[in-house]
Amino acid sequence: MSTILLVDDVDLFLQLEKSFLEDSGHQIATASSGEEALSRLDEVRPELMLLDLYMPGINGDEVCRRLRAPGPWQELPVIMVTAAGKDEEILKCLEAGCDDYLTKPVNKKDLVDKVQRLLGRSKVRKTLRAAVSLPVQITHGRKTLETRACDLSENGIFLKSADLFPQGSPVELGITFPDGRHLSLRGKVVRVVEGAEGGMGIYFVHPDPEWLLALRHLVATDPRAEPVPPPLSGRPVEVRLEHLEHQNSRAREENRLLQLRIAELEEENQDFAGQLIHTEEVNNNLTNLYIASTRLHSQLNRTQVIAIIKEVVINFVGAEKFALLLFDREARQLCYETGEGFEESPFPRVTAGEGLLGEVAAGGESYFQEGSVSEGSDDPLVPLAAIPLMIHGESMGVLAIYRLFIQKESFQQVDFQLFSMMAEHAATALFSSTLYEESERKRQTYRGFMDLILK
Repeated sequence: MSTILLVDDVDLFLQLEKSFLEDSGHQIATASSGEEALSRLDEVRPELMLLDLYMPGINGDEVCRRLRAPGPWQELPVIMVTAAGKDEEILKCLEAGCDDYLTKPVNKKDLVDKVQRLLGRSKVRKTLRAAVSLPVQITHGRKTLETRACDLSENGIFLKSADLFPQGSPVELGITFPDGRHLSLRGKVVRVVEGAEGGMGIYFVHPDPEWLLALRHLVATDPRAEPVPPPLSGRPVEVRLEHLEHQNSRAREENRLLQLRIAELEEENQDFAGQLIHTEEVNNNLTNLYIASTRLHSQLNRTQVIAIIKEVVINFVGAEKFALLLFDREARQLCYETGEGFEESPFPRVTAGEGLLGEVAAGGESYFQEGSVSEGSDDPLVPLAAIPLMIHGESMGVLAIYRLFIQKESFQQVDFQLFSMMAEHAATALFSSTLYEESERKRQTYRGFMDLILK
């Protein structure tokens, strides 16, 4: 059992990450700010820290820099969590000294794998390493080196090079595969060996699942392996040559058939991996929904419910810009209640039945933009997605999404399900808290009336 310190100012995320890691047998401590995390180190004595990048007070990158200063916690493994996973954020994390990073909403399998990987308990640390000779371009800052890989695993690579980058340096790698494909990914220098046979050991940071499969395939198959012929000593040279030619001919044919089968298996593996990734994404969303709904339905204070909805939409749905619009029955309009990205200008009121948002509210049918959604939308009346908040067949309002942290090419089926279920929980929680507040007002009015009578 390992002790892990979780650091995030959003309680919802602390609960989610805690549930993921406790299921894996770890002991969890939490801190809600960078200052608290640093002050609790000697008390908690963590073996790993999961650290949010953006927090009030000291940000995660500054916490990481302080950890990397000479001292007892200099070698503490750190996984940083970013909201968007944008290049500038990733670079900021790596330059601060983190060992790996995750993007929100956090995927359980990714989190557990990375934690085990850094704690040295993962099976992948014992996976095959292949002796290879691949051209690799490595960049740190403004300096780029042309090197060759001589050792490769799905976790990292050893590059033979006379020029060396300092240990801990964040780097960008360009690896050219034997079939001509080019892989670009990030890494961190974890080992430096000087001398004629020296080089750098690079730890891969957050490789794409598709490329992880390609790395595994390259390691597991040795394209240069050749069958070893049996001894032919004692036979005439002509016979031995003929026999060797026959063996080589058979080997070439077997190799051709094997390569065809490998290509078929690789395609099957890609399909299967796609199914697994989809299944994991669905399971992860269900876990997120459970945590979010538990938090939503534990509150009857309407203000608190709205604040939790905002947390959920940002951190679980992954919305960078959104609006929660609630229906004003007297005015017959949708009114802005809360959101993100509309601080600078007021949100226009929307009449029920008019425009895209009004039609979604009146008709009760969700809208999802077809095609690319990577650019987002800055038009408050034309969101990427609009989901009605329905209760007992009536619309309470609309959840409108304008921009996502993760740059998707298009919405997928799993997004339709996640957004719709989140909206359903939000509507139920809002309805319950609104009823409770109305009943509380009536109770207070009745109590005041009775006090007057009894005086």
